[in-house]
Amino acid sequence: MTKQQKTALNMAKFIQAQSLFLLGNLNEQDLDTEAGLCEKLHEDAELLFRTLDIRLDDFQED
Repeated sequence: MTKQQKTALNMAKFIQAQSLFLLGNLNEQDLDTEAGLCEKLHEDAELLFRTLDIRLDDFQED
């Protein structure tokens, strides 16, 4: 895996972690609409990380 690919994977993991942190914060403030949006963001961030991880791993094997 190249340095640029590792950076992309790390950024995706960071976004996933930060969106979860934000979701908790929004829930504590009873901001239900915003928490719903953030939950979708977090789910998308998880999917992005998993997809990148698999794709970059496959790319490395080629």
